[in-house]
Amino acid sequence: MKRTTRIERVTTGVTSDESRRRGHDGITHVSAATAAFPLPNANRRKLFEVYTPWTAAFLLGVWLSGVAAAESSSASPRIEWQPMTIVSSWGVPTVRAEIGRIRVPENRASGSTRQIELAFVRIPALKPSSRPPIVWLSGGPGDSGIGDLDTPALRLFLELRRSADVIVLDQRGTGLSVPRLDCPGTFHFPMGVVLDRERAVRALEAAARACSERWRAQGVDVASYNARESAEDVEDLRRALGVPRVSLLAGSYGTHLALAVVRAHDDRLDRAVLIGVVGPDHLRTRPSDLDAELAAVARIASAGRDRQKAIDLLTNIRTVRDRLAAQPASVPIKGPEGEGAIALGPFDLDWFTKSLLSSRETIAHLPAVFEAMASGDFRELASASALWRSSAAPSAGRFTPRCAAGLSRERAILVERERQVAAFPDATDLADERVCRAWGVEPLPDDFRAPVRSELPMLLVSGTLDGVTPESNAAEVQRSLPRASLLVIEGGTHSLLGFGEAASRDAIVRFFEGGARASDRRIALTAIEFERFQSPVAARESRLAGMASGGSGSPAASPFQF
Repeated sequence: MKRTTRIERVTTGVTSDESRRRGHDGITHVSAATAAFPLPNANRRKLFEVYTPWTAAFLLGVWLSGVAAAESSSASPRIEWQPMTIVSSWGVPTVRAEIGRIRVPENRASGSTRQIELAFVRIPALKPSSRPPIVWLSGGPGDSGIGDLDTPALRLFLELRRSADVIVLDQRGTGLSVPRLDCPGTFHFPMGVVLDRERAVRALEAAARACSERWRAQGVDVASYNARESAEDVEDLRRALGVPRVSLLAGSYGTHLALAVVRAHDDRLDRAVLIGVVGPDHLRTRPSDLDAELAAVARIASAGRDRQKAIDLLTNIRTVRDRLAAQPASVPIKGPEGEGAIALGPFDLDWFTKSLLSSRETIAHLPAVFEAMASGDFRELASASALWRSSAAPSAGRFTPRCAAGLSRERAILVERERQVAAFPDATDLADERVCRAWGVEPLPDDFRAPVRSELPMLLVSGTLDGVTPESNAAEVQRSLPRASLLVIEGGTHSLLGFGEAASRDAIVRFFEGGARASDRRIALTAIEFERFQSPVAARESRLAGMASGGSGSPAASPFQF
């Protein structure tokens, strides 16, 4: 079959929302919408696009479903290489690289001969090196690793090539890998009806059932898109590269996958750096972690110039949520169907707050926006919620790894107990049992969630203001990894964790360059400068207004896109 993919450099800017919409029109886009972590739009530029006609991808998927494995299980997959150019904001303006593709079994356990295609980019080392290649595993789940070349993550990748090749992988079902498990359709929630968790779960359940049926009709084994199969993909990638070992660099969900690789193939690994650690039983987040982040933000604010601000922040959050629970707010807004009003309740507020806690820039906006809402101005919240209510259906890649990971009985009890008393009870994982049943994905066996034990040298990176992958995750994982050390970033948030500051990048680069086990250490970032509240109108017109709604700052932590 003749490949129709071509690679072009593009210099025009495209917003993440626009690129996400275009992803359903027959064009596969590599863009910042697939970043490993929520990233401020100011740090994003369109670097390149890879065009693949949607119909061709489907025909390829159908064709592959009928092709027997061309190689025996002991043979190494063959790589198909194409040259490419990466446009960089750091160092040299352009970087020569290669995009490679291999075919791997879709479901090894079933014995099926069906194969899928994995795409990855090789950024060559600056000079010949004997050190193992460093494989990047992106977060999400469902994000594109190749898409991370369009983000500040590229800066670390370029620094790492001082000592080794860097391999940027699109995990199965994502990015340029085939099939890419997108789901058609858009959510349309009535603006005048208060959105709550039950309505959101019902919508996700219906979307999951429709998308699962669609892909299964194409012959896709949706349940095989999980961390255990992806771990074997990484091993097949190593064999295809023809190297005895690789090293791993992973972020957020990617660390969950990396630990699965360590469990299965630590004898084929040299070392690993996990940024924002998600352990085997951590994929379902604890509500108390978000509460702890908020308390930490309040403590930092109280040490600043205005010691009363911390008290005001916590008081305002409780006041605003209680007010919305008792009487939803109605805010005039212009929607897809013209002018009207949007009804806002606690569910909207919980996800809006979670979004604002994702980065240092949006945390700085948190006290001001809550003072505005306490004064009756809910326009920023309305803007964010309006986008959520008319958002694209999430891909299968967002859910199938979560559903397969499951959670232990002990963690399930803990999560539900904490949700009953959490400050933001609705901002918890929506990949619950009903949604996973609709996907037709069962949890992996209990041993998948057991602690990973290994003598592999590892660096575990966490941030003190990360409520998604908190310090406690790294500390728990470290207990069964005697050669793992901790790097804690004081003031580090989930967004850009490990990538944004030179000190942490330098620590990561030095770790990959080899040497003895590093000692635990901490890096302190500069203090957050909180915005000062002026008036409801001033707060709305702030340069940061709309950050949590996918505007000029961080994208929304949408309940439908996680």
